[in-house]
Amino acid sequence: MGCHGLPIPGKSGKYILLIPFAADTYDTEARSYALNYKRIPYKVVWVEYPDIEGEMKKLGIQPTDTYPDGSPGPCYTLPAVYDPTTKRGISDSVLVARYLDDTYPDRPMLFPPGTRTLQAPWSDVLTWPFVAPMLQFMMPATTWFVNPPSEKFLRARNPIPMEEVYPSGEKKVVEWQKVEKGFAKMEKWFEKEDTFICGKTVTFADFALGAYLMWAKCVLGPDSEEWKDITSWNNGRWGKFLQSLEKYEKF
Repeated sequence: MGCHGLPIPGKSGKYILLIPFAADTYDTEARSYALNYKRIPYKVVWVEYPDIEGEMKKLGIQPTDTYPDGSPGPCYTLPAVYDPTTKRGISDSVLVARYLDDTYPDRPMLFPPGTRTLQAPWSDVLTWPFVAPMLQFMMPATTWFVNPPSEKFLRARNPIPMEEVYPSGEKKVVEWQKVEKGFAKMEKWFEKEDTFICGKTVTFADFALGAYLMWAKCVLGPDSEEWKDITSWNNGRWGKFLQSLEKYEKF
């Protein structure tokens, strides 16, 4: 699941961004970092998890991937974008980011010259240090966070109750230490004085990481001990990093 959405222009002059409908408090701005960065107006269409496949098929948007657990696909994921003028839809953030840079080269570039190949796999690169150790915390937290129709859908896809998936007691301590080690690994990717992954310039890779962080903040809770831990690790880098992206949370 991507954590940032990139719409394509529609006939009305706005862009259409389809994202999972979670709850009234869900932070939609985190899904739109790149769009706000390029100063392109858009509108949001909320979709509950059980309705994603049907909405995507109706709009002719291709599936993103197969299910990671090996179960029958195809797998449709959000955020996704749809252009009613060209009747074109895309559900892969990297592909849409490329489209936006190609279509609007006079606006801030998500992929500065010479960095496309380097940045394209960034969301996958984040899987092991961030997503993999966090998943046992994030999936239950996401399930508890969403609206009832989506909660039912997510629970049905997992044979183990989410209350059992979320670590507790000594296991939680051990598994949370693995999460901290993952963040420590990511911290080594940054030069000490750099704010962003490419130094002083914000790029697509920063928005990918920022969206993952915002996902954690939303579902774990900004006042949770877990989020407080994350923002304190590595001399506060992750809290400061997210703060550096605040100006791109809104159009």
